[in-house]
Parts: sequence; structure tokens; C-alpha cells
Amino acid sequence: MNYVGIIPAAGLASRLGPLGYPKELLPITYVQGEGGHLRPLPVIEASLRQLNTAGINRAMVITSERKPELAQYLGGGGAIGLDIAYVQQTKAEGLAAAVALTAPWTTGSASCLLLPDTIVRPLDALKTMRAAFEARGADLVLGVFPTAKPKELGPVRFDADMRVTEVQDKPAETDLANSWGMAIWGARFSEMIAGAAPNANLGLLFHQAAQKGLAVIACWFPDGEFHDVGTPKGLAEALPVLMKGL
Repeated sequence: MNYVGIIPAAGLASRLGPLGYPKELLPITYVQGEGGHLRPLPVIEASLRQLNTAGINRAMVITSERKPELAQYLGGGGAIGLDIAYVQQTKAEGLAAAVALTAPWTTGSASCLLLPDTIVRPLDALKTMRAAFEARGADLVLGVFPTAKPKELGPVRFDADMRVTEVQDKPAETDLANSWGMAIWGARFSEMIAGAAPNANLGLLFHQAAQKGLAVIACWFPDGEFHDVGTPKGLAEALPVLMKGL
């Protein structure tokens, strides 16, 4: 089966405040570059590395005319072992609308959604999710990670067989202590996205997929980590952990 990574990076970064450059290029740690020299690793590259580890070599980065630096930095992706193409989103209408823009290039392939301002562990989480997607014949697999901030994110309820029964979106109250952080889906869920309203909520579409009887599976990482570095508080909390390396 063919896979395409989808990374929506057209947002305004309003949660972080003015940076002067795209938040996706925010350095989160240092890694060895050419010649053994240390170089800063931008947050978006952590998601690209998940694709590499999962054996996926194609990615679509959704960007905007306000962020030419993204394409300038990533280029065609050859330096990091990927074939990267770009789609422009002229209006910020949410994740579902961003993902829908990639439809002409993802037809016939499974889509892998990774967020450009989050870091998840384990570093091979997407590889594990791909294996579950194929083994279970799933329509949609959600990578679910523990978090102390479920009310700010997207908690997922699932049963003992890992079947998703509910997906919440920034709930006022919840008894769950997790959040989805990545997703893989096939043709049936792609059809749901294509038929959704322009401003549809992606988390709600995940929930509707489970309610409509699609095979929605949770890939639960009980010892995993989920870091949202798209806010000043989230970045401050994550940096001490991330500086230990990726």
C-alpha cells in the first residue's frame, strides 16, 4: 500500500505570538549534521522523521504565501530522505479543510496526518500505527498518547479491542487523560473529509466515523509522550525534555 504524509503548516502561529519566521522552523533540539557538526532541529522535522522511520517517503506540506521560508528550508526533501511537495491554503479554515486540499495527490494512497508543532514519543509511533492499520484492515487509526491536558486537546475513548467509541474535541470536562496526536486513514475516511463542510472540525469527523461504523482503531502508547510546542507554556515545558535529543 502507498502512503502519503500530510503536514498542515498554514496556520498563523497566533498562540505563540510574533516570531518573525514560521513556527514550524522553531528549533527544539540539536542533532548531528554533515561533517559531525551539531545543527538545530526545527519542530516540523520531528514529524518528517516519523515518516522516515515508518518507511514513508512522500509528504505533502500545506503552507501559505506568508511562509516562503518553509519551502526554502525543506526544499524537495532530499536532504532528509523524503519527496516533499507543497499545497497552498489561502484561507485558514481548520485541519479538515487543509487535509481536503491534498485529495488530488492522495487518491489511491493512505494518508498519514502529523502536526507541525507537536512532538510525540516513541519516535517510531507512526511505524507502529502503520502496522496496526494494515493488520486490522482499519479505515482510520488514531495514535493516542497520555497527557495531563486533555481538555485542551482531543481525548479518545476506546474499548479493550482498541476500537474507538468516542473522540472529544477540547471538552469542558472529561474523564480521559489522553489525546490523539497522529492519524492514518484510507479511502472511506477520505470520502468523509471530501463531503464535509468547509469549516468542519477534524476531531468531530473522527468521532462521526466511529459512530457511522467505520473501522476506527486506537493505537495506544501508554508510556508515550505528547508535547504541543505551539504555545509559550507548552514550549517552556517541553524544551527541557526535548533538549535530551530526538
